[in-house]
Amino acid sequence: MKTSLRLTMVLLGLASLPALAREQAMPSTQATSLNCQPPSTAPAASASQDQFDQYSWQMFIALNWPAQNGQRGDPDCAKQPGDPGYTVWQTYKTVEEIFLPQGANPGPWNTPQTAKSLGIINIAALKNSTQVNAVDQAVGGWLIDQAGNPTYYDISANETSYNYIVANSFYNANVVSKANNINFPYGVIEVKSSWRILTTADNASHYLTMLARVATFNDQGQRTGVTEAYLGLVGLHIITKANGYPQWIWSTFEQIDNVPSKALVNDKWVDQPTSGTAYSYFNSTAPAASLNQSPCDWQTQGAHLVCVPKPGTTFQTPNPLNRVTPIAEVTNGVNTQYRTDPDLQRSVLKYYQLITTQRPLMPDNPSNPLGQPTPALSANVTMESYIQPNSSCMNCHSMATPVKSPYKSDYSYLFKFANAPVGKTTKDEE
Repeated sequence: MKTSLRLTMVLLGLASLPALAREQAMPSTQATSLNCQPPSTAPAASASQDQFDQYSWQMFIALNWPAQNGQRGDPDCAKQPGDPGYTVWQTYKTVEEIFLPQGANPGPWNTPQTAKSLGIINIAALKNSTQVNAVDQAVGGWLIDQAGNPTYYDISANETSYNYIVANSFYNANVVSKANNINFPYGVIEVKSSWRILTTADNASHYLTMLARVATFNDQGQRTGVTEAYLGLVGLHIITKANGYPQWIWSTFEQIDNVPSKALVNDKWVDQPTSGTAYSYFNSTAPAASLNQSPCDWQTQGAHLVCVPKPGTTFQTPNPLNRVTPIAEVTNGVNTQYRTDPDLQRSVLKYYQLITTQRPLMPDNPSNPLGQPTPALSANVTMESYIQPNSSCMNCHSMATPVKSPYKSDYSYLFKFANAPVGKTTKDEE
């Protein structure tokens, strides 16, 4: 591959973190300060939404800090957000690097980065009839933006997560399918990202970008090949297993031009589109009944249900979206605080916003293993597009299991990507 492509390719992933201890967060009245290190503590379970949202933004900034050359997951604290180079989370291990063909050992953490490829558009579009592999679009099918291009997804994990997987051979589908004791250590972080192809109509300076090889598809959503594309980040889930939070903490961000903001007018939420903004997933002329609707007509093919475009549509037909649950006023306040910070004005981070931070209100309540997810709903329009009215990251991930396994996988869907050695499957050893 050409050197210029290598220099611009971005590998998604997460940096290793020190164990996160649960304690009271600093008051929200503190001045915003940028830190190249992620917060070493998470707020107390009784802390306000404001304090958890501060935590999310601090994590977002640290993970988007420029990384040291040749050191995966280590920030270069001499730099500032917006300086050239990979960000910390872009140097972490992707599922493509963790789960190798034939269940091979992926080796040490700090291996050289390779060219980036994105092929995931909708694993749920090819699903077993008895178990949904919902690891990209949570439910419902692929997502086509207003330019007629698919949204691509990737998932990555930090060094603490990677070391746990490798130490237990959980990169091998035969091994992890039998594991009844999956329990990640505190300090683990996973990141799920969503990307769209940027066109000449887009302002690329408003996006975290990368040049990557992406899968191409015909008008029925069947893969046809690979091409190079210039991509912009549109969504980011940051999931941290902080000390004292066995249910993890869930922070979700979006690019500000995905869909318009909303305002409460006469007790009704009304869209507030900005003049001159071409929204990536919003169409003001789309009928209300067409918004947030799955594009799939599910058909049985062999042992699977396969998503094919609904009658009258193709794989290039845009899927218009709108935000169902408005961003809370307190979260919008924290967004303004960080997005207007003078130290972020050279960075594309000012063009992103926190949607919410979901966490357990009672993480240690034995009568409620989920710990009462708070807020109850959490949805990124690019990832939970079609299930926003009842989307809860914690509820969904509490059901995560490896392929062909009855055992829970500690809120992580990573193991859906595990492969078995050649000639063997998990079923062979059952």
